[in-house]
This record gives sequence, C-alpha cells and structure tokens, in this order.
Amino acid sequence: MPRSSERDEYRFQPMRIQARPGSKAEQAYYRNSALPGRKWPMPKAIAPGISPAPLDDLIFHGGKLVPKMEFQNVYLGGEASWKESDVTSIDMAINLAMRDRRLNNVLSQYFHNVSIDCGMRDSFMLDEPKPASLSEPEVQEKVMSLFDSNLIEKADLDSCIFNLVLPPGTVLKLDDATSLTGLGGYHGSMHIQRNGKRITLYYSANVYSNIGANGRENGIVVFDQSWKNIVCTLYHEINEFRTDADVNDAIASNNSDFLGWNARDGKEIGDQPIFRAGQAGDLRLVFKEVQSATQKKRIPVQFLYSNAVHGAEGPIDAPHA
Repeated sequence: MPRSSERDEYRFQPMRIQARPGSKAEQAYYRNSALPGRKWPMPKAIAPGISPAPLDDLIFHGGKLVPKMEFQNVYLGGEASWKESDVTSIDMAINLAMRDRRLNNVLSQYFHNVSIDCGMRDSFMLDEPKPASLSEPEVQEKVMSLFDSNLIEKADLDSCIFNLVLPPGTVLKLDDATSLTGLGGYHGSMHIQRNGKRITLYYSANVYSNIGANGRENGIVVFDQSWKNIVCTLYHEINEFRTDADVNDAIASNNSDFLGWNARDGKEIGDQPIFRAGQAGDLRLVFKEVQSATQKKRIPVQFLYSNAVHGAEGPIDAPHA
C-alpha cells in the first residue's frame, strides 16, 4: 500500500506477475509498480531488436535468494481437462529449461558466485472438477490443502515452489486483474501454523494461455501450441521465485528489505523484457525456442533481464565475469 506522506507520488507495489503488454493487467501493475521509501537515485548482448536500458537494472535488496531449489507442477481440473501429450511436453521442457547450463549462465550473475541448481519433483494431476476461475485466496487454499492432505512432500519447503497449472478456460484472478485482461501468472507465498511451527509455502499460478472459441485471449499467447506458452510462464515465475522469493512479505509489511533482486520501479527479473518487447511490438523478441544444451530438443522460454547487458538475454556459453 502507499505511504500516506507520498500517496500522490507512487503506489508501493513490487511486481510478481507476468502480464501481456498493453493490457489492463499491465496498466494496473507494471506502470504503477514501485518500492517503499523515496525513489532510488538514477545511476549514470541483449535480445536483438531491444535497446539496452541501464536504468532498468535489478538491485539486490538483501532478501531471500534460492540458488538450490526444487519445483513441482500440480495440474488442476482433472484428467478430462488435459491432453496427456501436453502435460508430458510441459514437464519435459520446463525441467530442461531450469537445468540448462546456458540459460543458467545468465542467472548466475545474481547469486554472488554461488552455484545454482534446480530439481523437479514428480508432477501430479488433482482429481477435481475444472474451476471456472481462481483467485489468489483460492490459490492459497489449494496449496494449504495439498500440504494438509500430504499430497506434497514436506521436506525442504523453504526452497521449493509449487506451481498450480490451470486447465484450458480457467480464468486466473489477482485483485482487479484477470487472465482475460492480460494476466499470465504470478508467484507468492503464505505462512501457516502447524503443531506450533510457522511454515512457509511458496506457490505460483499459471494460466493455460490460448485463444478461446469466442476469439478472446486468455493469458499471454505467443506460440500456436498452448503448452509452449505455459512453459514460458512457468519459466518466468520459477525464476522470479529463485531471485525474489519473499515478495509477498515485502508487500504485506511495506518493507523492501524482504526483496531479493528487484528494479528501482519494482519489476522482477522477468518483467522488463515483456514490457520492452511490447513497446517494440513483437513478443517473439523475448519469447523464443532455444536449443537445449544437453539434448537435441528446442525449449520454449521467456528471456529474463540481465544486468550485464541491461536488458533481455538468451542462453550464453559462459557466465558473465
């Protein structure tokens, strides 16, 4: 929320979402994002087609980073909502992307010479009716239910994110934004008390981005195969957890000390590339299929922000010095 003495200057709202350029969701979050306190002072090989923007560089605020992490995909809506081939393709591609050496070379600059690693827990399908929509309180209720029902492992919860993957047609909501107005996904966390212990659960919610039968776009559609769009959203959200895990605590406490890597205007590692590509009029500048470093497969990903080149950067052969 805004500080009362500066209410007219900005709204405290660090980013934690993926949004379509030019959409209502972008207007509500990207263009109004900010950090608590006074604005930061201005400091004095990027994706082709986008100019470097040093003022967008990420700043480390001292919050939690997760160099050694795990993730688990949880598919909503039951088997009737999904093609088995889509689930297989999503799991394979995001696992390859998060372990890819050349993609991780871009990320290494944010971990102070600490090696990074990512493991994937076995995904599973929830046997449930397809939800028409899902708000953040409902996302949190599902994650808490997964925990209480022992459907997720309870080890190493401080370094694992649970990705809820929405089925076709389900609308994702966050405050006044929805996936019908440009929202692609978001990540967050929640604290629960169990047996006298405080437990933190990290989650993301990811839209099945496609063009519906009515011609309306749900989420962010770049590729003609929806599973590829989902992988890009997962890659965006998982890496924002990796580099800015406790953004919800920052928002709730109005305190940027909880933030990890975050730009002066509140954007996380995945946000500026979409915004700049939208300005250039072509999301394919940053949503690309890249060659896996270990297998003869191409992986759909969304390029992330790199301080080293002051903009979106794809896979590189060696970490930045």
